[in-house]
Amino acid sequence: ISSHTFTANFVKLRGLDMWMSYLLWVLVFLAKLVESYFFLTLSLRDAIRNLSKTTMRCTGEVWYGDIVCRQQAKIVLGLIDAVDLLLFFLDTYLWYIICNCIFSIGRSFYLGISILTPWRNIFTRLPKRIYSKILATTEMEIKYKPKVRISQIWNAIVISMYREHLLAIDHVQKLLYHQVPSEIEGKRTLRAPTFFASQDDNNFETEFFPRNSEAERRISFFAQSLATPMPEPVPVDNMPTFTVFTPHYSEKILLSLREIIREDDQFSRVTLLEYLKQLHPVEWECFVKDTKILAEETAAYENGEDAEKASEDGLKSKIDDLPFYCIGFKSAAPEYTLRTRIWASLRSQTLYRTVSGFMNYARAIKLLYRVENPELVQYFGGDPEGLELALEKMARRKFRFLVSMQRLSKFKDDEMENAEFLLRAYPDLQIAFLDEEPALNEDEEPRVYSALIDGHCEMLENGRRRPKFRVQLSGNPILGDGKSDNQNHAIIFHRGEYIQLIDANQDNYLEECLKIRSVLAEFEELNVEHVNPYSPDLKTEDPLHEKKAPVAILGAREYIFSENSGVLGDVAAGKEQTFGTLFARTLAQIGGKLHYGHPDFLNATFMLTRGGVSKAQKGLHLNEDIYAGMNAMMRGGKIKHCEYYQCGKGRDMGFGSILNFTTKIGAGMGEQMLSREYYYLSTQLPLDRFLSFYYGHPGFHINNLFIQLSLQVFMLVLANLNSLAHESIICSYDRDVPVTDVLYPFGCYNISPAVDWVRRYTLSIFIVFFISFIPLVVQELIERGVWKACQRFVRHFISLSPMFEVFVAQIYSSSVFTDLTV
Repeated sequence: ISSHTFTANFVKLRGLDMWMSYLLWVLVFLAKLVESYFFLTLSLRDAIRNLSKTTMRCTGEVWYGDIVCRQQAKIVLGLIDAVDLLLFFLDTYLWYIICNCIFSIGRSFYLGISILTPWRNIFTRLPKRIYSKILATTEMEIKYKPKVRISQIWNAIVISMYREHLLAIDHVQKLLYHQVPSEIEGKRTLRAPTFFASQDDNNFETEFFPRNSEAERRISFFAQSLATPMPEPVPVDNMPTFTVFTPHYSEKILLSLREIIREDDQFSRVTLLEYLKQLHPVEWECFVKDTKILAEETAAYENGEDAEKASEDGLKSKIDDLPFYCIGFKSAAPEYTLRTRIWASLRSQTLYRTVSGFMNYARAIKLLYRVENPELVQYFGGDPEGLELALEKMARRKFRFLVSMQRLSKFKDDEMENAEFLLRAYPDLQIAFLDEEPALNEDEEPRVYSALIDGHCEMLENGRRRPKFRVQLSGNPILGDGKSDNQNHAIIFHRGEYIQLIDANQDNYLEECLKIRSVLAEFEELNVEHVNPYSPDLKTEDPLHEKKAPVAILGAREYIFSENSGVLGDVAAGKEQTFGTLFARTLAQIGGKLHYGHPDFLNATFMLTRGGVSKAQKGLHLNEDIYAGMNAMMRGGKIKHCEYYQCGKGRDMGFGSILNFTTKIGAGMGEQMLSREYYYLSTQLPLDRFLSFYYGHPGFHINNLFIQLSLQVFMLVLANLNSLAHESIICSYDRDVPVTDVLYPFGCYNISPAVDWVRRYTLSIFIVFFISFIPLVVQELIERGVWKACQRFVRHFISLSPMFEVFVAQIYSSSVFTDLTV
């Protein structure tokens, strides 16, 4: 009973998922066996036949005589057999990758998430899909025309992009719904933007947003995602409450002015601001225009002059504008320098970017509540402040953002100033931190409290805020490697049924936040069946209805926004996108997906009663997040993947930082292989589920070990084959001639089949080399089209990213091997 409940309570795959799992592994092993026979086995036939019968004629050495050299051919044959055996073990993973890509392509077409599904008409039908999939319209008391509601949602999305400087004002005018005079006298009507019709009409080209821009990517994904199946949203009043939870240690909160307008070091010739301006030229242009308007209005207000009159001299105006285009401000007043700092921080990997992105949940909830409850707007007709208060009250009921800053009490002045700016900008943001007090007695340790503050807490004389809550802990909670302890001490302050785990270098967008009700509906708890808790098998209502497994974790997609920041950033982003989207899509369906941290949603009640959100034992739990997924799988939880929702994520962009992260992942996998969770899963999972788990997780790292080993043995084959052929006369070889024919010249050795085998092995290295690009090309193909896929493949190839992957594979195998053996 204990093993079934705690270590082997796996959710059974049913229906299509079960048959997909079976079919995947039947195809993998069928392809493997065919390839193993025709490529690995038949290629050895001639080499075995000739080398096994070859006895060398040699004098030998002083010490060993001719014992070794007479058997040199058999030694070469043994090494060739060893390499062939290693390749036999290696190629299973290769076929798993290929079949997984094929299944993922099929599923993307089935869901409609690929841009290669032209019958979807994603832009033409976008307004109707906003009405049916974003808005909960079934229970509205007052029925307005759908166009009115759609226009409010769409205009809010467009204006949010304008405020983020992604769109210029002329783009905004083309994209907005406008009120125009109606045919009926005295009335006005809404005119939809031509964007919805023209985007699906190839003959009608109008620039609604900059080409290949962030705005284009976001609008395209939003339209594409609404073409996929989504759960029906419930009214805002009835939606579950959730918390976004972010651990923070020493990551940048807000970039300082010195960091963005000074070179990093003596060898640098470009500032961070110049670099960001080159990466985002359109957004910088929009920012400068916005800043100039603000400066002109401020100057006109202070000087009492007309802004147009002040800028009559065109040349003087251009000269005056130079500071704006160089550093984003002309006056050193804090309100101007802060705007430039915020612009740069929103395009770097900072906590401010994360907070500003995920606080869009509050804006989305208020927007949906206002649009779906027009009677509320009527009630507060002449009181906009009262309406805003009611909307904020609803947003606070449904959403909370919790940042765990364990070092807050030890922050330096500049860090403390940035944290305080966050609280002033977002008063509802909640920050948990560790607060220490001196020990009561000298021989005791300091008392440690877990404390919580927000922007509404009163300021104390020392400049700090008075905590809302202080919970004394039994000791210093930092026992492990830091991040997991940081999460665990603050988890008590979460509120609601669900938690979204987010890193301190992520981003989110208003249009994605509007889908939150459908995302939370994926947990399948809105219509919970009634079960007698004292007799789980006895249903109080529908005895024929089968008990559903609870959804423990819901994974989501990520867009790696650091992919544009250099070649290495693009390589790291490509791997993250293929694993987090292409493979996660299939793994979730066949029951092999686990929890990988960001940006997964967790069922808080289920997870916190089954081991928590992360493990924190020092040394053992280097990859702290994945243990939560293993616990959920072993204890009866279902792990799903969401295709229509995605967040932004930053990745490592430097050679050293990428390899350091690789070392952490490799060493963490070594510790996972030694853990009891791996033992339970490996010994108790059904065969098809075990294969999915193995090749989706440890199999990749063990495969890297075998790759290194096979290359080392292959070098031994080359060295021994060279010594064999060096002093020998090699026969003229024709594989079509009968083996009984006499070999010539006389006294020769027929080692040509072994040389042919080496040629085939070398050719296979190049074939596998190109196959390794398949996941990236397939992901790019179904997400962005043929042209973008070709561009990215060529860019990776020209930049020698395969050479970089050699380093990565070596680091993976070395870190796993070292962790297992030391």
